[in-house]
Amino acid sequence: MNFDSDVLERARAAATYLAAYEPVAGVRSLADIVNPAVAEYVEELERRYNGGEAFRPVFRMPPGRPSRRPLVGEV
Repeated sequence: MNFDSDVLERARAAATYLAAYEPVAGVRSLADIVNPAVAEYVEELERRYNGGEAFRPVFRMPPGRPSRRPLVGEV
């Protein structure tokens, strides 16, 4: 799994600062930032592309990036 390194470094810095100096933020680790953000985005994708239902489970993703498929109406 690859993350944009700038975003990851910002999230690490935020988690470290908040854990040390802002306990009211409720952030004690990087997971406290990442998990809610990913969950929110996945819920949006489920609403938009899967009728609000969870996508079927995938136990192993294929390696590499999938090839880009043309959009409907695209040539």
